[in-house]
Amino acid sequence: MLSNVTHQTARVRDGFSLLEIMIALLIFTVGVIAIIWAFSAGMSATGDIENVDLALNIAQAKMEEIKNTPFASLTDSGPVADSNFSNFNTAVNVGEGQNPMLVDVTVAWNVKGGSTNITLTTLVANY
Repeated sequence: MLSNVTHQTARVRDGFSLLEIMIALLIFTVGVIAIIWAFSAGMSATGDIENVDLALNIAQAKMEEIKNTPFASLTDSGPVADSNFSNFNTAVNVGEGQNPMLVDVTVAWNVKGGSTNITLTTLVANY
């Protein structure tokens, strides 16, 4: 006696389930947000670097002015807004009565949450 044995084949699944799609979208979204954040931080850092570079150039230009000033005429000057760059203030501090004189040029500017500065120092001799 032969019996009819029915063989059930495994059901073939085509495509993805809703849960798999949602997990994939979550991973993709986290990756895109991380890339956007990194790009934004890079743009902000670029702006900060440009400000430091500009402040350094302003300080170097002021040092050139001091270099061309007679020794007896060197004096302190308080924080003065730069005529070409209104966001930057320049101050000169001269160690008077000394030869050579210690001269500090400080350039300050505003950043997010406060202010920062850069200082260049040199010696000027009377000879």
